[in-house]
Amino acid sequence: MTFAEILDIEDANTNRIYLYRAGKFLKVYEHSAFLFHRYIADFKLSRRFIKTVNRYVISLGFPEANLKKWLYAYPVQELDEKRLVCDIEKSVDEVEYQEWTELARVQANPGDRYTVHTSVIEHQPVYKTAYDLHLHVISLSKNIAKNMWDPHALRAKRLSYDIAYGLRTFYEAPDRDARVDEVQEKCRELAFVLQILCDQRQISVNSFALDSERIVSVSIQLEGLRRTAKA
Repeated sequence: MTFAEILDIEDANTNRIYLYRAGKFLKVYEHSAFLFHRYIADFKLSRRFIKTVNRYVISLGFPEANLKKWLYAYPVQELDEKRLVCDIEKSVDEVEYQEWTELARVQANPGDRYTVHTSVIEHQPVYKTAYDLHLHVISLSKNIAKNMWDPHALRAKRLSYDIAYGLRTFYEAPDRDARVDEVQEKCRELAFVLQILCDQRQISVNSFALDSERIVSVSIQLEGLRRTAKA
């Protein structure tokens, strides 16, 4: 199939994972890739510009021999010699999809956002704390309500990412004081979301305490950045 045909299918796809054979591998694109990445496994994403359709296309892939390993819990149907389809009883949320495409862009092309300022912030304790916070929240989310469907877990992941990325690009912000306010607000919201998850017994008290300490540490150090920005 051509990319144009695949994207026509994906643009209309809301609740299925289409898998396309490419030699010994299976490729998954766009909406299907979102559903696979969000509910099945956090595979590395690829994002490249396809001239024939004049747009960037997000995809992921894995050996067909591993199909049952990843989709053992769902029915897989062979449509033809080139295509398989899987129904996982999940739907594409367009708001989450748009957020995911931005995450996919950064993950697939990390060099696009690496600047001289990046190397400066990466060596500061506030960024390291925020980065550790994000990695821990991702780890926690993987154990919440199988396949991370819980909306609070999804929100926690997004907030922790925004905090880490907001700090990573701090010195590139046109208004650094405003950036501090923005990240501080996300810290407050993340603390609230983690409290909910703890109260629901989705995360342990120890995990909540650890990440709460990290959030407080980031907030305190942010005020130090604010003073630097105003100096």
